[in-house]
Amino acid sequence: MKVLTLFIDMIRPNRLSVFNNEIKVDTPLDISFKNLGGTIFNNCYTPGPDTPRGMSTFYTGVDPHENGCNNRLKWPQFFLKENQQTIFDIFLEKNYKINCFSSPNERVNGLFPDHIDAMDIHNKSSNLQNYLSDLELEEDHFLFISIPDFHLAFDDFGYNKKGEKEAYKLAQSTYDIVFSKFDKNDFDHIFIFSDHGFKFSLERKLEPIEHFINQDRSNILLIHREKQQDTLINNHKLCSIADFFDTYQDILGLKLKTNKSFLSKYERDYIIIEDHLSFQPKINQNIEIWGVVTKEELYVRTLN
Repeated sequence: MKVLTLFIDMIRPNRLSVFNNEIKVDTPLDISFKNLGGTIFNNCYTPGPDTPRGMSTFYTGVDPHENGCNNRLKWPQFFLKENQQTIFDIFLEKNYKINCFSSPNERVNGLFPDHIDAMDIHNKSSNLQNYLSDLELEEDHFLFISIPDFHLAFDDFGYNKKGEKEAYKLAQSTYDIVFSKFDKNDFDHIFIFSDHGFKFSLERKLEPIEHFINQDRSNILLIHREKQQDTLINNHKLCSIADFFDTYQDILGLKLKTNKSFLSKYERDYIIIEDHLSFQPKINQNIEIWGVVTKEELYVRTLN
């Protein structure tokens, strides 16, 4: 079985027409997602809306307050608890070939679990096209591709509409490289996800503090496509980025005590979200805002 996972850093679903009916103009990615087909999960959330905590949860199926990456400065390579099983270990135990493409800078920060970072499965340069040109899919193959361009464009152009426009262009160009090399039906399963959303600068300035962890930042992109699934459908069940762990086990045919797989009928009653109120690194950075999200509401509390 061949499995492709595309991680697009910081995509905000409610800015996409395929997720939000109030958006009347397709972005370049909307058009690509419609051409791809698959299932859109509209109600998927992250318990930690930043890359270190979101990705630690993706890797382990365990929320940040339990997996060791419990604040914005704790990256998986350096702070994941020892002997914590990861999604990569699941595929390795099944003798899958694994390839990972990511930004070398993010790898230096600690993007991957330490034992996975040390493996010879990563790109040496930032050239995705070159990396994929030498890659041949094997019968049992897990391919993970990280696309940081969306986030980087905002850093370059600002958290405004211009930054968003440029972000879609850059993310789309990387997406196109992947699907110029591979046909979508080369893969039995394709997953596309983000680790968190974002706020425009004006939103951060004008909105009350309790809006800091609303859907703009905590709701994540999630699309799953099975081979030959050419239409785009919606699934509204409440789920978490943590549920990737059970989903990969599910598609590999492993038995689970509680199957939180995206493909199962299981639905969470709630998801707890925790965050900081400042993006700036500081000593003794603590959690200062909490949320509980259900299908009906998002309840938020701060220390005040």
